[in-house]
Amino acid sequence: MNDTDRELLDRVRALHGTLTQRTLLLSHVQSNVDIFAEGMRDLGEDLADIGGALLARVRELDELPSDPPPTALIARLAGRLADLGDGSVCPEGHPRGI
Repeated sequence: MNDTDRELLDRVRALHGTLTQRTLLLSHVQSNVDIFAEGMRDLGEDLADIGGALLARVRELDELPSDPPPTALIARLAGRLADLGDGSVCPEGHPRGI
């Protein structure tokens, strides 16, 4: 996670903090089409904006090389350490005596 990710999550939290009030307000102004439409438009734009930013960040993350799952990496390294400890392989990973 970097600063960009933190900022995105802060934006999501900020929007989340207004959703209840905004939806409640919209439910009370349904009879006034102009106010209702403007409120729906504002809410839709805010949701689309944060959604687009999140999806753009996901595309960036998808392009990064992925790391092996931590458990697989730990298991592989533990196996190598065990091999080094019992003297069956040299530090370069080759079997000893060859």
